[in-house]
Amino acid sequence: MRTIIVLIILGHLAGFKSADAESLTLQAPDASMVTIHRDLYGVPHIIGESEVGIYYAQGFAAAQDRLYQMEINRRASTGTLAEMFGAGYVSSDQTTRSRSYTEAERQQQLAQMSADLQGMVDSYVAGINTYLDSIDVHPGLYCPQQFAAAQPEDWSSTDIVAIVQYQMRRFGQFGGQELTRLSELNANGQAWFDQNRPINDPTAPTTIPGGVKGAADRAWRRSEMTVRPEVVQEIEARNAEHERLLQGIGLPPKFGSFAVQITPGKSATGNVMLLGCPQMGEPQQGQANAIHEVELTGPDFHTGGMTVPGIPGIIIGHNDNMAWTLTSGISDNTDVYIETTEDESLTRYWHNGQWEDFAAIPDTVFDNNDSPYPFTIYRSIHGPVFGSDLSNHQAFTYKMTFWGLELDFAQAFYLIIRAGTLAEFEAALALCPVSFNVFYAGVDQAIKYWHAGLYQDRTDGVDPRLPHNGGGAEEWGGLIPFNQLPAAADPEQGYFVNWNNKPVSWWNNGDNIPWVGWHPVAYVENYVAPIPNFTFDDLKGTPHAINSHGTYQQAVEFSADLILDENIVPPGQSAFINLEGIPSPHINDQWSLHIAWKFKDMLYGYEPSGLDPPSPTMGASGVLYQNKPNPFGAQTRIAFTLFEPGEVDLTVYAPSGRRVRSLFNKTIDAGTRQVIWDGRNDGGFAVPSGLYFYRMKVGREIVSRRMLLIQ
Repeated sequence: MRTIIVLIILGHLAGFKSADAESLTLQAPDASMVTIHRDLYGVPHIIGESEVGIYYAQGFAAAQDRLYQMEINRRASTGTLAEMFGAGYVSSDQTTRSRSYTEAERQQQLAQMSADLQGMVDSYVAGINTYLDSIDVHPGLYCPQQFAAAQPEDWSSTDIVAIVQYQMRRFGQFGGQELTRLSELNANGQAWFDQNRPINDPTAPTTIPGGVKGAADRAWRRSEMTVRPEVVQEIEARNAEHERLLQGIGLPPKFGSFAVQITPGKSATGNVMLLGCPQMGEPQQGQANAIHEVELTGPDFHTGGMTVPGIPGIIIGHNDNMAWTLTSGISDNTDVYIETTEDESLTRYWHNGQWEDFAAIPDTVFDNNDSPYPFTIYRSIHGPVFGSDLSNHQAFTYKMTFWGLELDFAQAFYLIIRAGTLAEFEAALALCPVSFNVFYAGVDQAIKYWHAGLYQDRTDGVDPRLPHNGGGAEEWGGLIPFNQLPAAADPEQGYFVNWNNKPVSWWNNGDNIPWVGWHPVAYVENYVAPIPNFTFDDLKGTPHAINSHGTYQQAVEFSADLILDENIVPPGQSAFINLEGIPSPHINDQWSLHIAWKFKDMLYGYEPSGLDPPSPTMGASGVLYQNKPNPFGAQTRIAFTLFEPGEVDLTVYAPSGRRVRSLFNKTIDAGTRQVIWDGRNDGGFAVPSGLYFYRMKVGREIVSRRMLLIQ
């Protein structure tokens, strides 16, 4: 199958033709057909007959644009960077592996995924590997120049599992600083500690207005444990070096993100609006963006937006019913336990009145000369060991609220891109295991904000700034239920704003103390609040007004029959330069927009046949309405209004641009008409399920829309 597909591919990729001419049709592993159309900025708009085909094409398109970046993400996630970059990355790889999962564990986690999610991952991987086949056939054209010395290896589904887990931790894991806090307490005293590292800062701005300022009135207890300062400093230095190495090869840092939601009452048009600006490193000309834009259209879902190269689906974007964005929640979801070891080794530790064996997992990291570096991964009942002071019989472990659950994030967003209502969106979001602020704006004219994730309920009574004693007397009580987390909808003030700030006044800091003396959200608040009739241009003007770009920027406004959506992916969509030195034209093609603080049309509903993008009006001529019902199983009604007498041509097209049926072609008077199309009996034949376009032409004006037939 893959060899046949390669022959199809080669006829389309050669020469990287101008973007409006780029179109590639593939046969997916399930024998369905799928087409990748690229717009003038190189963004892949994928239209397929099946879900398998959609994600297969997404994997292929991502590999076309970002294969080297995907390889970096894969190696960072699996702890194999030293195999590419040399012995200097051995310690970094060992750190990554020690705090995550083995390949056998990832295989087990993959097997426990839902069948739908497994299919999504497997299809995406098949698409990547099909692109690798094209490299085998013609490396000069299709191999990225970074692989000149050695072509990339095939991908596996567990590679995707590792990337999802790694990225969710990188942007959704916080805390684990209890040893540093304990050192600060011991060095500076309780009064300094409570003032500078408060459990709750009453001056911190919140996304949800109102509430009672200050921490809940409760007595916290502290473990009477000590840690040598030089041990803490050594752990901090090792963690900093690990992060330095990762950023040195292009892994994005935890940089911060901002978002704006506008209610109909504050909106100049009476429509909800949403701005999402994730920040995953400052965009730089000539460097690959941390994210990848795509539009996915299948028989039962339609969505567009951004994801991380190596992760299928959409993380931030919109579908036909709603838009959403995320910012890192930076709430404490990782606690440190101090284990007491039996001797000066990681053999046994004390727990619940007896000595327990550490789990010891032998592993080996290899460098680029194939030299082995064996080491052992240790875990206690609380989690992975990340440091020790064995001369004092101490081992330090991380306990994470989300351990083994990171893939629930993928399941949540698999469902979110298909959500049709706020209730469906919220039910899916409840699966999110890591710390994110999530923002919703829908065609229902509602906005809602959640501080999502899994968090310790603190019924153990241990001061959240300080380590837990691993002996068994300070075990967690439980996790906070999703319906008790900070959340609010449709605020009276007419907006929500967020820049990784505190969600609500009663929400306490953890040991990472993220909101003390750090209030950049005030810049967003001071821009948004004074504008009484907030426009779409005001929304798009937010980054310029606060002088801060997003790595990706999405602005969306929903009305009853129209989605205004603009975005930008600086510095560009692609990062590809082949072995012959020929670059993709899309490496820096959005940089001028970035410099000018501009957005581009997202082209959601992009039509590859050359028809204009969907629009509800035709200027002076008339209006074409959305078909009803849509999706439909048999008949659907298509209505249109003509403002003055004229000749109307209403025609149905397939995604490929093939003409399917002329529904109406005559000169008529002004007024409203409707026609019925029966997909089960179109000229005596049943039309296959799938996406179709219907286009109305009046004189030189053309307007078109999408409809979905499901037989």
